[in-house]
Amino acid sequence: MYQRLFQLEQEWCMIHYPERPSGFAVMVIGDSHHYVDERSSFWVQHEARFKWIQDLTAKGYIVYYCNLYGANWGSRQAVELAKRLYQHIKRSEIINGKIHILAEGMGALVLKDLYPKMEQEIRSAVMLSPCVSLFDHLEQEREQKFFYKKVIKELTHTFKLNQEDCEALILNQAKNYEVFKNISIPLYIVQTTTVNRYKNQFTLIKDIYTERLEKGKPTDLFFVLPEKRASLGGKFASYFSLHEKEL
Repeated sequence: MYQRLFQLEQEWCMIHYPERPSGFAVMVIGDSHHYVDERSSFWVQHEARFKWIQDLTAKGYIVYYCNLYGANWGSRQAVELAKRLYQHIKRSEIINGKIHILAEGMGALVLKDLYPKMEQEIRSAVMLSPCVSLFDHLEQEREQKFFYKKVIKELTHTFKLNQEDCEALILNQAKNYEVFKNISIPLYIVQTTTVNRYKNQFTLIKDIYTERLEKGKPTDLFFVLPEKRASLGGKFASYFSLHEKEL
């Protein structure tokens, strides 16, 4: 597997190439601790996640991602850069124009606003232990002073607002997670069985899953044990391949 680093609007990006390309690509949208710099990336340095990339490239997928301003919490700036990254890769690489998305944690917030802008270009999406509601996450963190202060600091920096205006903005987005109920693409939600950072999101995830099933929208919910996390790359690849019959 060959990989290269490049910059897009001063943010570092990384692309991983398969030895035998299938013509399909996966854009990764990482969680708040995701990073790409001039030397490497979180997904290369983290053993399990690098195994997922290896499993995806072994199946012929080009895998790519961007730093997206670090802990962006679904900011408009991050969403716009994700869209420009897609356009850049589409122009520079030989890939099918309809891509798969792998969004982890906070990455689901970017996906939520990216989907309306790229509805015709997204083939399917996997959400891994997703944060589907920033409002609910902030309410959860409010119970722990240290973590709440950390998130507020990130949010005020990202949204360029003071704390009061930032909290008011997020309050107005309390029901925004319901967007996921109506997204037409196949949606695969993978939830870890261990307590994760977004533990209070699962009630919302069940709500999304139940309503999507009722509406007949292609949806799967999968629970993974900690000892099985390393095998997720193969599951992602298998799920993506199910939705490649139509080019």
